[in-house]
Amino acid sequence: MKIDKYALLWLGSIACYLLLTAVGFIDFELVTLTTISNLTMLPFLFNLKNGIIEYQKQQIVKDPINHLTFNDNVLYIGSDSVPVDQIRKVALDTCGEKSFFSLPYNQIKPGVVPAFEFPPEQFEDVKSHLKNGLPATVTFIS
Repeated sequence: MKIDKYALLWLGSIACYLLLTAVGFIDFELVTLTTISNLTMLPFLFNLKNGIIEYQKQQIVKDPINHLTFNDNVLYIGSDSVPVDQIRKVALDTCGEKSFFSLPYNQIKPGVVPAFEFPPEQFEDVKSHLKNGLPATVTFIS
């Protein structure tokens, strides 16, 4: 079992605090323990691989039609998939030199929805591709 360096930092800070209270250098306070614990977790949140920043990156897709495929009532978005019957809304819009696709109400993992950017000249093709593969009840948000 591999332990992450941030987990070691967190456990080490708690252990140091408990050791200092056991030896008698400082008094134990639950508020201080939770503050130390929470502050040592901040680097984990902003870690490029695990944290908030990774989820904010937008994938850029040059060929969105091949990136969005339908098979057996499932929409495949690259390596991710969403059952077609669970899709209610599709966000599709163009802003400047980029077009955006997102399924804002379908999380693929906690806090992460399928989304990507693509060239704006392919916007109409992508929209008609999605309309052909999705039920008529799906709402397109722009």
